[in-house]
Amino acid sequence: MSDVVWWLIVAGIFVILEVGHRAFYAAFLAVGALAAALAAVAGAPLALQIPVFAVASVLGLFAARPPLMKTMSHGHYRLISGAQGLVGKEAVVTERVGDIRAPGRVRIQGEEWKALSNDGQPIEPGTVVMILELEGSTFIVQQMPEISPGLLEFPKDI
Repeated sequence: MSDVVWWLIVAGIFVILEVGHRAFYAAFLAVGALAAALAAVAGAPLALQIPVFAVASVLGLFAARPPLMKTMSHGHYRLISGAQGLVGKEAVVTERVGDIRAPGRVRIQGEEWKALSNDGQPIEPGTVVMILELEGSTFIVQQMPEISPGLLEFPKDI
């Protein structure tokens, strides 16, 4: 397999990794692999392609990533990831949730997290809650209101 194809495969792997977590690390490694592929197309030996990969990746990580992350963390296009990205979503109580003296647990996206009730009132297992905020690694949750069956009916005059 030629060096160009090998570098393109490496770049593709880094692109796939980036799509999986969007932290903007693997993207710059993919750019470095593409730079090395261009060096291979130009006929550079492998001994030069590897430093091209390293330099392009490091330059991207240290020169382009910080301003990109700063831009993504402000304004309308704010990048929210990790546990903070779960605020505003629904979860299910797995262990009774109470106040600071009796924290419980909720399950969201297949993971369990420590949780506290926003008003200190206990919330029983199986209850759907809304995640209101994140304090450290603990979610503050509120029980979702019950929907009465009558609210789901269409008016008869339509």
